[in-house]
Amino acid sequence: MKLEIVCAGIGGRGVLLASTILIEAAIASGHNAIASDEYGMSQRGGSVVSLVKVGDFKSPLIGRERAHIILAFEESEFYRNIAMLKREGIALVNTQRKTLPDAIYSLAQERALACYLVDADRIAKEKGMIQAANMALLGFFAFLSIEPYTRENVERTIKKRVSEKLLEKNLEIFQAGYMGAKEVLS
Repeated sequence: MKLEIVCAGIGGRGVLLASTILIEAAIASGHNAIASDEYGMSQRGGSVVSLVKVGDFKSPLIGRERAHIILAFEESEFYRNIAMLKREGIALVNTQRKTLPDAIYSLAQERALACYLVDADRIAKEKGMIQAANMALLGFFAFLSIEPYTRENVERTIKKRVSEKLLEKNLEIFQAGYMGAKEVLS
């Protein structure tokens, strides 16, 4: 098995926590996993990109049109990183939009991309913890059950990674993201 994932967002959106959960969930399932993070000006709202590779890889870097999946915690970061997504790849985009802009939609159609627009910010805000929108996006992703990222495996890793003080709310938001995917995709 080989899987390449790009987690992209801006500082303070939980990109690094999400990628850590993805790495640890893969390892807990018996897979090799490596990662590389880019987060220069993240403390000032700058770009944060975490590259996660599951399987036998020698380098953590992901080249152009190589990623199977993009988890975009910020819509603008999806646009910046779409070139990394391979044909027939999957994108989960945190956005309030119901449709992609025409140019991006055309590109997605041309490259046979599966793009899921998820209002993770709304889900997290409704649950009283806007800063946990990353958990809503992870919940939606877990619904897709792409090995090794089953609901149970990701949830178990969240329980190990998130502090006890914040765990209950994070799990609630994760579940809401999962149920949101179930409503849309079932």
